[in-house]
Amino acid sequence: MSLTEHLMTKYQLKIKELRLMPHYGGVFEVWLDGDQIWSKRQTGRFPKDEQIDEAIDKRLAGSS
Repeated sequence: MSLTEHLMTKYQLKIKELRLMPHYGGVFEVWLDGDQIWSKRQTGRFPKDEQIDEAIDKRLAGSS
């Protein structure tokens, strides 16, 4: 399952928008409500699904 499919399945009723923006040069970033929660440029690698889940869950818990 791709990261997109994973996020849409797990968070379909919890998030308002999932935006994927293709870019060149190996850029891969994940943003939630205007805040960057992952950057391949900064980490040098793609995230594991669990890492994105943790960042989203932490953010959602803080906004309740």
